[in-house]
Amino acid sequence: MSQEELNIEHLPLQNELVKSACISFSSEDNVLAAVLLGSLAAGKGDRISDADILIFTQNGFHKIADSCFSNFEASKEIFYCLEGFHNENAFFKKYIFNDLTSAEIHCLDVNEPFNISKPFKVLFDKSGIVESRLTDEPAPKHEDFPAYTNGDKGLIWELFDCIKWLSRDNNELAKAHLKKLSDKL
Repeated sequence: MSQEELNIEHLPLQNELVKSACISFSSEDNVLAAVLLGSLAAGKGDRISDADILIFTQNGFHKIADSCFSNFEASKEIFYCLEGFHNENAFFKKYIFNDLTSAEIHCLDVNEPFNISKPFKVLFDKSGIVESRLTDEPAPKHEDFPAYTNGDKGLIWELFDCIKWLSRDNNELAKAHLKKLSDKL
């Protein structure tokens, strides 16, 4: 996929993160597809937008994708990394880098029933599986995200999200999420 197709050439740091993820995962036989989600896919991202990337895998590769993640992490200055399983079919890593860019990479086994809402951009699709995952349902909204889902280990990520929202003058979203957090703490 070219920079023009991604429509993030005006965001070189995020563009490099997306390209790096594609390079790190695409050569694996058990990696089938990658999709960019969120504001970057919509062409509405800004300097602090994170690269939300969904990777579809098969044969349990999401559980053993360490080498792909290591390739992605190589030569990057990582300030914070959160990782874990959403469930037995889905693994994730969330990164905050020293330059204050961020990325989420979610590896899902093809058996995971996950639909893709707009906005999205297909980064690669070696087996043609993305089309069968498309839905007209709206994408989840930050307002609906639960808080404290990863316990104390996830606090830095959640506070970073709040800082990003505050920097965009989305004070109500940040305050609402902080209230959710305080209720859990």
